[in-house]
Amino acid sequence: MIIGGSLVVVGLLAAVGGTSSFFTNKLPMVGVSLLQVGGALVTLLGVSVLVGFDPLGLKKDVSGASVL
Repeated sequence: MIIGGSLVVVGLLAAVGGTSSFFTNKLPMVGVSLLQVGGALVTLLGVSVLVGFDPLGLKKDVSGASVL
């Protein structure tokens, strides 16, 4: 819950905020900035962590992994 919640918060802040012109200039064909694209991806990752959606099956790959 903590990781998913923090990813959602960071993703939303990145999608809404940002001051660097490199990240805030609109992409020509899409009409959104790189910061908004990155923020949307992080937000979707946070939501998938919160709801338990695992499209790549990574949970079974790391189930026996050690933290150390």
